[in-house]
Amino acid sequence: MLNKIKYKLFGKFQNKKRLEQMKKNPFKRVDSEKMTDIEKMDKGFNGKTYSINGMDVDF
Repeated sequence: MLNKIKYKLFGKFQNKKRLEQMKKNPFKRVDSEKMTDIEKMDKGFNGKTYSINGMDVDF
């Protein structure tokens, strides 16, 4: 129950933060500093694609 409350309070803020990071450089993976090269390859495409300024971007 506490997790649901925390998500409702901070979940939307984190999504906006990720979107802002992606808008700065749409060619760089968000949170790539925390991931190793192997983790990046294993993660791959997660199926979420957004169109920003006519460019299709996944993150």
